[in-house]
Amino acid sequence: METNAHKEHLKDFQESKDAAKKFLAEGFGPLIKKVFFQPLELNQEFKQPDAQVKTTVLVLLTGILFTFLPYLLVGSARRFLGFRFFLQIGIAVMIALIFIGLLTWCIKKIHHKQVEFQNELLTGALCALPLIVLLIVICLLQLFFSGHNYLGGFSSFFSGSWSTIFSVYAFFLMITICFQSLRSVFIKANTAWYLSPAIVMLGFYMAIKIVQWA
Repeated sequence: METNAHKEHLKDFQESKDAAKKFLAEGFGPLIKKVFFQPLELNQEFKQPDAQVKTTVLVLLTGILFTFLPYLLVGSARRFLGFRFFLQIGIAVMIALIFIGLLTWCIKKIHHKQVEFQNELLTGALCALPLIVLLIVICLLQLFFSGHNYLGGFSSFFSGSWSTIFSVYAFFLMITICFQSLRSVFIKANTAWYLSPAIVMLGFYMAIKIVQWA
């Protein structure tokens, strides 16, 4: 019995691994294009029966990138900040994405009882795409413009820098993703318009608090 269960577990793991590879090779690029160039057509994404692979890959990829890219690019500052600081950034971003999905699921569950929790986490996972692009843009600024402060790109919100502009764009794109997710179960547009920014802001707020308490 244990041998058969172990074999089934290995088989499921291999299938998930193959599905993740297929998504990265064939589905990742088209999904990015859809998020950035067809954001008002995303509601169809939330009606697909199985989104676990997309969700897992996007959340983990975001956490890894937000941990290691900043660590590699801050240069000598890493001696003072330590790896734990950057690990907390990566964990906080993953927690925020999960909370966005959780909050969206709670709202959609009240309105439409048949929604599945695992599928609704896709809302947070899709919010990872604007964050990944934002991170890459800031890293490129750090590489090609020596005067650009990497960490300042996140903290000096009203500085008028390019990183601030892209941060605002990423924030509004995440709101659009949440809006389309809520609209996929026919929540009223006016209600979704108010709830979407609240979901994004509350998700990041809760993630920051959890990391601070840890």
